[in-house]
Amino acid sequence: MMSGEGKVVCVTGASGFIASWLVKLLLRRGYTVHATVRCLKDPNKVSHLLALDGAKERLHLFEADLLDENSFDHAINGCEGVFHTASPVSFSPSATKTELVDPALKGTLNVLGSCVRTPSVKRVVVTSSTASIFVKRNPITPIEVVDETWFSDKEFAEETKLWYVLSKILAEEAAWKYAGENGIDMVSLHPCVVIGPILQPTLNFSTNVILELVKEEKEFSSGMNCYVDVRDVANAHIQAFELPSASGRYLLIGETIHSSQVLKIAAQLYPSLPIPDKYKGDLPVVPTFKVSQEKAKSLAINFTSFAVTLKDTIESLKEKNFLSMKDWANTRTSKEQGILQLKRSQGSTKQMHKGMKSEEMSGEGKVVCVTGASGFIASWLVKLLLHRGYTVHATVRSLKDPNKVSHLLALDGAKERLHLFEADLVEENSFDTAINGCEGVFHTASPVSFSPSATKTELVDPAVKGTLNVLGSCVRTPSVKRVVVTSSTASILVKRNPITPTEVVDETWFSDKEFVEETEKWYILSKILAEEAAWKYAGENGIDMVSLHPCLVIGPLLQPTLNFSTKVILDLVKEEKDFFPGINCYVDVRDVANAHIQAFELPSASGRYLLIGEATYSSQVLKIAAQLYPSLPIPDKYKGDLRVVPTFKVSQEKAKSLGINFTSFAVTLKDTIESLKEKNLLSF
Repeated sequence: MMSGEGKVVCVTGASGFIASWLVKLLLRRGYTVHATVRCLKDPNKVSHLLALDGAKERLHLFEADLLDENSFDHAINGCEGVFHTASPVSFSPSATKTELVDPALKGTLNVLGSCVRTPSVKRVVVTSSTASIFVKRNPITPIEVVDETWFSDKEFAEETKLWYVLSKILAEEAAWKYAGENGIDMVSLHPCVVIGPILQPTLNFSTNVILELVKEEKEFSSGMNCYVDVRDVANAHIQAFELPSASGRYLLIGETIHSSQVLKIAAQLYPSLPIPDKYKGDLPVVPTFKVSQEKAKSLAINFTSFAVTLKDTIESLKEKNFLSMKDWANTRTSKEQGILQLKRSQGSTKQMHKGMKSEEMSGEGKVVCVTGASGFIASWLVKLLLHRGYTVHATVRSLKDPNKVSHLLALDGAKERLHLFEADLVEENSFDTAINGCEGVFHTASPVSFSPSATKTELVDPAVKGTLNVLGSCVRTPSVKRVVVTSSTASILVKRNPITPTEVVDETWFSDKEFVEETEKWYILSKILAEEAAWKYAGENGIDMVSLHPCLVIGPLLQPTLNFSTKVILDLVKEEKDFFPGINCYVDVRDVANAHIQAFELPSASGRYLLIGEATYSSQVLKIAAQLYPSLPIPDKYKGDLRVVPTFKVSQEKAKSLGINFTSFAVTLKDTIESLKEKNLLSF
């Protein structure tokens, strides 16, 4: 982390999006940084740089002009590395060739000229762009593989007046020619559309691409874009300087994706975002071209998951007040009013009002009960139910235990619509009072333990008796219309023989009860027997019941204590302790909570629902964690390319019929780790 201690480097155009992150990471690594900006008196250019950790001690700002021949001499003096990022960016039709090409071309030569006049400079890293790589007269086909040997069509760029593209082509050509003639050790980096969290106070072009897409569905270019995380790009710059083996051009593309897929991911991350329904379900697969990441990975760059980058971009836009929930609400209202007006003109006002009923207040005037409400899943379920307008009767083991009730009482809407009740799973009529007057019951309460010391009696009895006691209370309560029971994949996929990669797990599967009994897997047996008893009792007593079967549930914690499934992640990233060796299945707690509500609200919901977001190996989990948190002390063996071992297949078809679009695993993992840090359960 302190690879730059005692070294001095220069970053040109330091106030920019990429450059600001580059300065931040250089300072973190111990470098002394000479940073050039256009105007030292402009707070938008310097304030965020001066606020960086280490800036007071090791950041020196210089004013420089790309068109002034000797302007960079003073800043580069005494430096052993130069990162040239400064270059104008504009795709505006009004931008002229002179405005874009001259500063890019002359600026690059002026910086390189200063490097030649500075004997201490050992290497120059130039920030170019994919604009100089893959802009062609004919579209790139899905079978082609773009790599560093590609060059954009200069004549085509000139003919079509793509002046920004031309500026990057000519600047790169001139740089390589000058470097060759003057013996400069130079490396060029070619990122695509760079997104991620913003450090600077102003909005840059590439982040605005995302802002306009999620806010207005305005697509940049043809809809197919390449994206890369700004932190990966900044890190690649440093690696390109530090690694002696680095040479030539490096293509930096993390993901090639269509705008419709970007909006689908955004809709999963932010359900309140007013994204049309057409983007929320399964979308047709739009062929993209292939990209070689081989050379970039030789710089030890493991590209951040696009979903994580997108979420961090949107969060940053919100933090900087470029995007707000109010904007989204206004956008939704505007769209709905326009649609409503159209429907009225077609004589369909009544039907349109019905279709436009707000999902967020679907529970207004309704009373439901959640058992075991202090638990991980149940806490999120209570939160989402309150958010949707429900009145919630929540049962806990002890009303006097702050670990059971404090986080529930702090939820939005709790003061007005949350009522807490004490109940005991093994006491027959214990749930009657809580369930009285409710039209829906969510039974989540059940003991969880994989401890070898946990006995059959401790786990099986409360699970089975508790389920029957809750269902008994439901039978005695005429207002109850449906019961949603939280079961587990423990009752679905535990077999004597391992599941093979060719098999597809779905809701028709049942765990092997005899095998579980023989091997004394008491928690698993408790879920099998409780589910069996529930379906039998429901059938005999005419209860409309649905069962949900999540796997290892992770995500942000609401409760103050650490639950079992989140501890699996904590132990893995903190100690590499693999609780379940082999393949694990994960699902986001917010998806599980949402599935419960959908299973209650949708009249068509019935039977069992398998909730698995991702089936993956612990080694892959650690690899993703290492990408998300480079400072996390994860062994190097997990940071490179890992052998892809086939996992079994999972059917998500029935879960998706509930309207569930599973959250990206990388997003869930990041939110889990952030929550563990926030709760002081993990630090690094």
